Amino acid sequence: MTNKSNVTLKTLTIMKAFIDQQAVWGVNDLARYLNSPPSSIHRILKTLREENILHIIPETNKYTIGNEWVRLSSFISANFGLKSVAEPYLKKLSQDVGQSVYLAQYQEQYRKLSFILGIHSSNILQYRLELGVLQPIHIGASGKAILAFLSDEKIGEVLGQEEVQPTDVQHIWSDVEKIRSVGYSYTFSERKNESIGFGAPIFDATNQVVGSIICAIPLSLYKEENKQGTIDKILETAREISYHLGLNHPSGADKQDK
Repeated sequence: MTNKSNVTLKTLTIMKAFIDQQAVWGVNDLARYLNSPPSSIHRILKTLREENILHIIPETNKYTIGNEWVRLSSFISANFGLKSVAEPYLKKLSQDVGQSVYLAQYQEQYRKLSFILGIHSSNILQYRLELGVLQPIHIGASGKAILAFLSDEKIGEVLGQEEVQPTDVQHIWSDVEKIRSVGYSYTFSERKNESIGFGAPIFDATNQVVGSIICAIPLSLYKEENKQGTIDKILETAREISYHLGLNHPSGADKQDK
């Protein structure tokens, strides 16, 4: 490997340390973490500082993320959003489980969701969900996978907005607690009749729930022996998408907005 390649790789490793481990580093601490000579780390940090990728905190003389890094991150976020990140993973998921899968985005200003992407299987019998239409989040695997990871206060606001009957509120709260515990949602005939739905939440870099993925299975095609395998694949896909949206260690159930 050439010296130029070494520098490039080390630069990327340094930047990942700021993303994956902590946002502030001293030269010696970072050198120890990367098991590299402080002099070589310092040279790269100096270059990144000159490009405003990193910034020095005057009080501590330590490095943190600079304005240019923020600008680049904002551009990437605006132009390569949830749908672009999730699409290849949903295609693979649909192939793996042999069923249609959907991507739902949480529309916070409306306290609802909309389906923004659907990957359809080759099965003749499959459910098709309408894209781009606001849907409630207190029903269906897709909605409850989002609802469960909002704060209790926001959940109460959603239930009030949807005018959920008191007799149903207790049942929904029970579902919320279970989903938070296991990390996924499972529903029967809530958004679509005669269907089984499995959903998993998607989180962004700030640990806020931003959407969900759902596998919708017609009851006539559902096989109980495939249940756990389907759940595992959905959870794995949700973790991958969350990771590529910036979440360091996505784990589902421990990420609710408290």
